[in-house]
Amino acid sequence: MATNNRLKAARAGKGLTQFQLATMIGRKEIEVSRIETGRCSPDPETKRRIAEALGKPVYELFHG
Repeated sequence: MATNNRLKAARAGKGLTQFQLATMIGRKEIEVSRIETGRCSPDPETKRRIAEALGKPVYELFHG
């Protein structure tokens, strides 16, 4: 899996840490880190929660 630079940039653009985003979506900080570094792929519900928290469409954050 590739590093998710769009997700990382969107999170940073909102001024959020990985911990803050994780708290907002009901996940652990390590999960956000793994998603951003491409070590895991989030399930559709997690993708939706992340996109909602960042105010972006899912396809913008997770599709190539």
